Amino acid sequence: MSLGVVLRRLDYSLLLAVFGVIAVGMATIDSATKADIVGDPDYYTTRHLVYVLSGATLALIALLVDPRVYRRLVWPIYGLTIVGLIVVLGFSAARGSTRWISLGEFNLQPSEIGKVALIVVLAHIVGRRSREQPGAWSTIGIVALVTAPLFALVFVQPDLGTSIVYLAAATAILFVGGIRLTQMITLALVGVAIAFLVLSLLPAAGVEVLRDYQVARVTGFLDQDSEAAYQTTQSKIAIGSGGLLGKGADGATQTSGDFLPEHHTDFVFAVVGEQRGFLGAALVLALYIVIIWRAIRTITLAGTMFESLLAAGLAGMLLTQVFVNVAMTTGLAPTTGIPLPFMTYGGSNTLTNLIVVGLLCAVQLRGGVAAPPPVPAHEVIVNTPAAVRERREPAGRR
Repeated sequence: MSLGVVLRRLDYSLLLAVFGVIAVGMATIDSATKADIVGDPDYYTTRHLVYVLSGATLALIALLVDPRVYRRLVWPIYGLTIVGLIVVLGFSAARGSTRWISLGEFNLQPSEIGKVALIVVLAHIVGRRSREQPGAWSTIGIVALVTAPLFALVFVQPDLGTSIVYLAAATAILFVGGIRLTQMITLALVGVAIAFLVLSLLPAAGVEVLRDYQVARVTGFLDQDSEAAYQTTQSKIAIGSGGLLGKGADGATQTSGDFLPEHHTDFVFAVVGEQRGFLGAALVLALYIVIIWRAIRTITLAGTMFESLLAAGLAGMLLTQVFVNVAMTTGLAPTTGIPLPFMTYGGSNTLTNLIVVGLLCAVQLRGGVAAPPPVPAHEVIVNTPAAVRERREPAGRR
């Protein structure tokens, strides 16, 4: 594919929206973390910039590779993901979780990379079976069998938020792959039943599936006046105090006073609300709407079923992360630790989300309107001077 074709077919709306969110995120992280590391006010900003530049490089590579190449590598990709999620369990816990593999200055989080890996594998499986047996329960069963090991390994880290994203991406792929409405309703009811079992019946029988802090987050969401709801309460105070135009970086006391926890990671959206007010938060949400819109649009532009399902999974992944994180910071959902794409500080999630952008662009570049069929040789009009004169002369004079 020539450079001219790439430049002509790039989705500049998507790229500009992503750049806008990254720019706001960089400014927010910079202002919110000035006092976090004594003697190094630019610690988080510098590292985050490195992550963004590295992610942009990986996005460019993903853009240049034909997505259909991954179809030949789905099972090695799946196997390496399983290995990574098993290996990470052997590392020491950080804040009660074993999610990272230490690589010197960089901590790799396999569960983040696993999101894209699972989407690639499921897009291949559902794409192949949707042609043979559209809407079959057996397809749902195979998707469940493939997703379950990854879900379980992430859940026991424990990382409830990322495991939810895995389920959301799988659901998006099944939906675009032709799952019937009755099947969707059945799966939703099964999900509600499992949630009731985990949160109510099993604990009543003395079997604790969730960790204590996870239970506290759920109960804090249900009772937001409790001590367990401290994080959400401080987040809502920060957003509410921002008003229409915000208090600016210097006046954002919830952030600068360190009342707002995880202000550069899980609750970075609350910092935007406090510093830049309703208008700043609305601008960020508008940019996310553009990103999700362009991701969903990619589904219709894909040249193959595999690429269409790949785009569906990636769009579902982005939508879930944005929706749950914003709902979490505004008190509409429990605190799950799901990062806000392109804004949350962190190496693995920044790299993964930018790779997603590269994959979406790769699908768009190779999809779109099919080229017109070649014109038969006998129908080709030759516009040489002799041919033009011959067409103009009456048949009797030729």
